[in-house]
Order: sequence, then structure tokens, then C-alpha cells
Amino acid sequence: MSRSEDQALIARCLSGSRDAMELLVRSLSNSVYRSIQYALRTKDIKYSNEDLEDLHNSVFLSLFEDDCRKLRQYKGENGCSLATWIRLITVRTVIDYLRKTRTDALGSRKKIPLEFLESFQSDEPDLIADMERVDQWRLIQGGMKDLLPRDRLFITLYCEDGFSTSEIADLMNMPMDNLNSIKHRAIKRLREVVFKKEKSD
Repeated sequence: MSRSEDQALIARCLSGSRDAMELLVRSLSNSVYRSIQYALRTKDIKYSNEDLEDLHNSVFLSLFEDDCRKLRQYKGENGCSLATWIRLITVRTVIDYLRKTRTDALGSRKKIPLEFLESFQSDEPDLIADMERVDQWRLIQGGMKDLLPRDRLFITLYCEDGFSTSEIADLMNMPMDNLNSIKHRAIKRLREVVFKKEKSD
């Protein structure tokens, strides 16, 4: 669907149209199922049809509960289609499920990976040394609040959940070139926020 069609469908859902809600579920169910399956397989998690059904229902329930609170958050920024946005919600739903039920699948939370930390390098000679003297993850999490939703999801999947960039590209259903653009933009914005905060602490 086009962005205008996305917005029209959402408007109908927000007005309480059950037909619109059913249409949204029907049109996006296959995409949600595929995203759930891929995310679980990526973490080598065995699952049943019941697991898939429960996660699928959780995704759509989260969109419609509390007077469609989450669905109201969709803005279609930066060309993000409704289908893409719901795939991102689906990935987070699976990650939250694994965090609650299978902590072994996600492993321990990582600090900033070395290759990610090196991406913060600049002409300031003590930049990396300074970063090592602060609570890195606290700063990163604080900075993430200022990122666009897709950028925030990338950083979360990469830094916190341990997905590789190729896995994230598949999860987010986008070419690596596009993902690299998201990574570059997210890191640039994080650098600005993190080091501004570091200086103010």
C-alpha cells in the first residue's frame, strides 16, 4: 500500500472500524509470521505453531489495545511504510518474549562492541579513553531516546541483542546499503548526544 493508503487505513482503525482492523490484520499477517519465524530461527529457538500464533496475536493486540495507542504512534517518517513499521514492532515483540522466557537465547547484555566503539572515533585524541571512563551503556541508552524508531531498533538489535548486521538487514527487510545508511546516521546522532551528555556530567 502507498503511504496515503496506510494513513487512510490507520484513520479508519482509529475511528473504531472493525472492518479496517480486520483488513490490516489480513494484509500484514503473512509478513508478521515471516518476521517471527526468522527472528526465532536466527536465535536457534525451536517453536511450535502455538508459539507462532501467540506471538502473532501479541503483535496485533499491541496495536489495538489502549484505544490503539501504539498504532497512533505510526508517523510514516523517512519513507517508513506501515508494513515496515509493523515488522519492526514484530521483531521487538519476539525479543521481549525471548527476554522473558529464554534469557539463555539472548545471552548477557553486551557493552558497546569494539567495532561499534571505534566508529565513534574523531579527531579528539582522548575520545575513546574518555568513553571508557564512563558508564557506556547508560549513555547509549539515554542517547537512543533521541533516535528515529528504525535507528533505535538497529542499535538495540546490534548492541543489546547481539544480531549481526546481515541478520538485522533480513529482519528489517532492507538491503545492506540501506542498513548501512541507518547505522551511519544512528552512530552520528549518538555521538552528538552521548558526548554532549558526557561533558555535562
